[in-house]
Amino acid sequence: MELVNIANLKSHLSDVIAKVNKTGKAVIIGKYGKPIAKIIPFSEDKKPRSLGFGKHLTMTETSNLQNQVDQPTDSETLKDFYR
Repeated sequence: MELVNIANLKSHLSDVIAKVNKTGKAVIIGKYGKPIAKIIPFSEDKKPRSLGFGKHLTMTETSNLQNQVDQPTDSETLKDFYR
């Protein structure tokens, strides 16, 4: 990864951001040659996240929540709660 000092970054921020966007590689920001921050390319989440309380209890609709709570929990799921 490339290290860019803050003094240089102030005058070339647009160029550094364009480079990160084009190459997809992070750039480290340094102060007196020591790394202090990192500029990374932005990426969207690949899959949509859903609400849930664990693999045995996933909320889809409010009316379905009671049915999920009433279902017995398998022993494999329970063992993960007591690690």
